Amino acid sequence: MTAGDEVLVIGPGTMGVLTAQAARAAGGRVTVVGLDRDRPRLQVAAALGLATVVVDPGEVPDILAPDVVCECSGAAAGAEMGLQLVRKGGRYVQVGIFGRPVTVGLDAVLYKEVVVTSGFASTPRSWDRAMSLLAHRLVDLDSLVTDVVPLTEWGRAFASTRAAEGMKFVIDPREGSP
Repeated sequence: MTAGDEVLVIGPGTMGVLTAQAARAAGGRVTVVGLDRDRPRLQVAAALGLATVVVDPGEVPDILAPDVVCECSGAAAGAEMGLQLVRKGGRYVQVGIFGRPVTVGLDAVLYKEVVVTSGFASTPRSWDRAMSLLAHRLVDLDSLVTDVVPLTEWGRAFASTRAAEGMKFVIDPREGSP
């Protein structure tokens, strides 16, 4: 993306908020969208200075057509929303993992001449860029840690993660942690 791009991040989970911070660091004007159940995660995004929008399932927010859509929810409805909203000639980036086959109407790719990409962040260059964002404090990781739990409470951390409660849980294997 380039400076000044309108960027829509769909899904305020950890990957969504990280993506939003990276997009802002690149000069994008970022909005993060989520559902009502995502309000606690959207509050984390808002506390980081990111614009947020809550939508009902199936609702499309009334926003300016973004230059870049980063779909981070891993939900077919999120992909549909992103393809519906992206501007003509815009870019759609699939970050979220669906984990199963999904049906998404791809006609918008043709009609809007959208560039569709994904992110493969496991190259040496991507790691160098990520470390630079952290070193320059352009991405905040601490805000994404919901709780540090002892190893004996791993079940609670996993259950909270499965229920989409919080962002990230750190399991500390040291005796008597935290």
